[in-house]
Amino acid sequence: MAKSKGKNKAGKPTTSTAATPKSYNTLSDLCADHEIWYKILVLIYDLRNIKNDKTSENRTLQTVDPLYISTPYFSLEEADAVKGVKVDAETTLEQAIMKAMENFFEKRRASGDARPCGPHDMVPLYLECLGVGKGEIEDEKFVSRVRRAGLGS
Repeated sequence: MAKSKGKNKAGKPTTSTAATPKSYNTLSDLCADHEIWYKILVLIYDLRNIKNDKTSENRTLQTVDPLYISTPYFSLEEADAVKGVKVDAETTLEQAIMKAMENFFEKRRASGDARPCGPHDMVPLYLECLGVGKGEIEDEKFVSRVRRAGLGS
């Protein structure tokens, strides 16, 4: 947390804390942040269950990013941090996904529909790039939590 100094109404010095954006160097760093990791798993769960879960469909329809890494899953700062995590020594998550989807985007841009299909295009990429096992998003406790609390705790 960043601290900022100021003065209160009585003119006395005060110190307040403001949230600083998180950054992650590696997938291990990302995974260690349980709150962010849960949001990532919910995103993958939702993309995988769009057709059979109306709540999942509604959340994915609210995204504003072609890779689905945006609100309602992540704040702008969180989305930037997730996209910027290194999946190898030189490649960010966003770069890895864009490289894997390069041909897709070229073909789709011509048609005017450049958004990939979540279940078919994105889920396998997220599982691979993030090292998520299908068991993590199929776990009964996880699924129960998603159905009960959604993106909340």
